[in-house]
Amino acid sequence: MNDAPAPLDPRSRSTYRAWTAIPVRFGDQDPLAHVNNVAIAAYFEHARCTQLIPALRASGAGTSTVIARITIDYLSEIHFPGTVDVGLRITRGRNKSFVISSGIFNGQACSATSEAVMVFFDTKQRATVTPSETVWATLAHLM
Repeated sequence: MNDAPAPLDPRSRSTYRAWTAIPVRFGDQDPLAHVNNVAIAAYFEHARCTQLIPALRASGAGTSTVIARITIDYLSEIHFPGTVDVGLRITRGRNKSFVISSGIFNGQACSATSEAVMVFFDTKQRATVTPSETVWATLAHLM
């Protein structure tokens, strides 16, 4: 009997725990008239920061995060004008790092997915740290 949970589908809206709506700007387009890959990376960054920074500040631990690795899969074009929804979920991790999975949705269609390995970082010591249980508790809504 296999009790392992089914793998999460990064292309499904139901995978994600938190959402950030982002307007598509005219300047996000490239000469092919679709949203440029750099803008898509910025959408993922904006959503991560929108969700992580307030939670980490609320912990009062003085802990931040840095990206150790990021991957992006581009699935379909996004066009101006419009708004995209970026979903986030912490999918694995503990100790000094975790993985945050994200998806950009244009309506019901998933246009891009991302996985970012995030490392906890003490901004005063300029070093990686193991976060307190308080920090993990403030991130629980993303798990």
